[in-house]
Amino acid sequence: MLDEIQTMIWEALVKENGETVARLFTNYYGNQLLDEDFLEFLKQEDII
Repeated sequence: MLDEIQTMIWEALVKENGETVARLFTNYYGNQLLDEDFLEFLKQEDII
């Protein structure tokens, strides 16, 4: 279950398109998010 802050963030993000959300995450986390572990996760989710 999401807490109040998570719910507020989730509700804001779902209003945006996918490219905007991806940019927000990479702007916040930097390119460290785009690593081999994330690539493996994308493969497991059949995104790549």
